[in-house]
Amino acid sequence: MRRGLAWMLALTFLVGGAAACGDDDDKKADDSSETTAADDGGDEGGGGNEAITEYCDAVEDLVTKTNELADDPTNADLTSEITALTTEVTEKATALAADAANFDADDQAAYQECQDSFASAGAGG
Repeated sequence: MRRGLAWMLALTFLVGGAAACGDDDDKKADDSSETTAADDGGDEGGGGNEAITEYCDAVEDLVTKTNELADDPTNADLTSEITALTTEVTEKATALAADAANFDADDQAAYQECQDSFASAGAGG
């Protein structure tokens, strides 16, 4: 089970990491729409992209539960929760990866920080 979880985490990290390195040169001509889209979805405490904020919250929850599982590896309920959270995080990462070319610098930094946390959960869990 742990090996499967590690593979799912690694897959999500790779999908998100590839999107983070995507070429966004085509989008430079339309900077005004990117700024407007980021401003419309933002709240001042969490950055401009609500989807990234939701993704980061889900990653944080997954990291917490993965650490709990390390302390109690026989907890079947926690294992089920982690499996469900991994699926959720993977879906969110895939959706964000499709839109990564439209991220501004702050969104990109927040997304990468969450990707790093997600990767460390897979490596340490």
